Amino acid sequence: MWEKFASLFKVPELRKRILFTLGAIIVIRLGTHISVPGVNWRDIGEFQSGGLLDFMNMFSGGALQKFSLFALGVTPYINASIIFSLLTSVIPKLKELQQQGREGRRKITSYTRYATVGLAIVQGVAFSTIIKGAFPIDANLWFYTTTIVTLTTGTIFLMWLGERITENGIGNGISLIIMISILSRFPTQLAQLFTGIGNGQISAIWAPLFIVLLIVVVAGMTMVQQGQRKISIQYAKRTMGRRIYGGHSSHLPLKVNQSGVIPVIFAMALLTFPITIFSALNWTLALDLFAQGSLLYIICYVALIFFFTYFYSSIVFDPNDVAKNIREAGGFIPGVRPGKPTAEYITAILGRMLLVGAVFLSGVAVLPYILSSLSKSPAMFLIGGTSLLIVVGVGIDTLMQIETHLVMRHYDSLTKSGGLLGRRG
Repeated sequence: MWEKFASLFKVPELRKRILFTLGAIIVIRLGTHISVPGVNWRDIGEFQSGGLLDFMNMFSGGALQKFSLFALGVTPYINASIIFSLLTSVIPKLKELQQQGREGRRKITSYTRYATVGLAIVQGVAFSTIIKGAFPIDANLWFYTTTIVTLTTGTIFLMWLGERITENGIGNGISLIIMISILSRFPTQLAQLFTGIGNGQISAIWAPLFIVLLIVVVAGMTMVQQGQRKISIQYAKRTMGRRIYGGHSSHLPLKVNQSGVIPVIFAMALLTFPITIFSALNWTLALDLFAQGSLLYIICYVALIFFFTYFYSSIVFDPNDVAKNIREAGGFIPGVRPGKPTAEYITAILGRMLLVGAVFLSGVAVLPYILSSLSKSPAMFLIGGTSLLIVVGVGIDTLMQIETHLVMRHYDSLTKSGGLLGRRG
C-alpha cells in the first residue's frame, strides 16, 4: 500500500500536478479567513444557523460564516455553466460553436465566465442586502461597493483557480474545490453531532446509524460510479488482397452513472440562487414554500437531479454518434440492425441505467432531510447524503485520473487488488 502511495511522487509530471493541487488547496483555505471589509464575521457566525445559509456555508468551506472573500464559493460559476449548457442545446449558433472544436468551446467558456461575473454581482447584492437587514450596519454606497467587489473578486479567483487545477493539477478543479470545502466542515459538524449525543439532546443510536450511512453511501457510490453494462459488438470479416481483417468481437461499456455527481451539484447550486434572492427581498411566502426540507423543495430537488442526470448524459454521450462509429468500423450488435436501430437499442439500455443512477442519487440526497427531522440534529443534514455523494464521487474521479497517470507510465494501479477501491470486473 505505502509503495503505491510512494509511486505517486516518482512520476515527475504527476508529482508536479499533485503539489500544484495541494498548493491551490492551501490558498483556498487561507482565502476563507480574509473577511469582507466593514463586517464583523463573529456576528455573521451567530446569524447563520439552519437551512440555506448553513448549507451554503458548508459549500464554501466556512467562508460564508466569516463572510470572507470566498463567501459565494463557486456557485455563480456552476449556475453560469448550467445556463450555457441549456442554451447550447436550444440555440443553433451556440451549438455550432460547440461543434467547431477547441476554438468554439473556448468562446463558450468566455461567455460562461462573463455570466459568472454577472451572477456573482447579483448574489453579492443579495447577500449585502441580507446582511444589512440582519445587523445595524451603516449600509452606505461604500459598504455595498466593497462587499460586492470583494465577493465577486473571490468568485472570479476561485473560477480561475479551478480552471488551473483542471489544467495543471489533478481532477476537475471546480468539483475539487467543492469537495475540499465540504471536507473542511466535517470535523465541526461531527463535533456538533457527538456533542448533541453527549448532552442527551440526540439519541445515541444516531452515531452508529451515521457510520452505516457512510458505509452505504461510499459502497453504493463506488458501485454506481464503476458499474457498467458491456454491450457485445461483432465485426464482420473483410478481405483486402491476401489479408483478412475483422471477424473479432469487442464490447461497448455503458456506465450506470455517466455524469458522476454533477446532477447533485447542479441541482443544489440552481436551488440556492433563487432562495438567496427570496431572502434578500424578504419574500416570506416563497421562503416558506422553498424552505429546505419542505415538500416543494424536495420535489424540485429530486426533479432537478433526474433532469440533470439525463441532460448531462446527453451532452457527454450521444448514442447516434456511437451507432455511426460502430457502423463505419464495420461492426454491429448481434441481433440488432446497424444504423438507427442500433442507436435506439443503445438509448433504451442507457435510459434504464440512468434511471437506476438517478434514483440512487435522489434517494441518498433526500435521506439527510429525513434523518435531520428524526434526529433533531442539523449535523445529520449537513454531513448526510448530498455532501457524502459529492466527496465520494469527486474522490473516485480524482483517483481514476491518478490511476491513469500511473498506468501510462507502467506503475501499479492504485485500484488493483489491495489498493483503494478493490479489483474492477
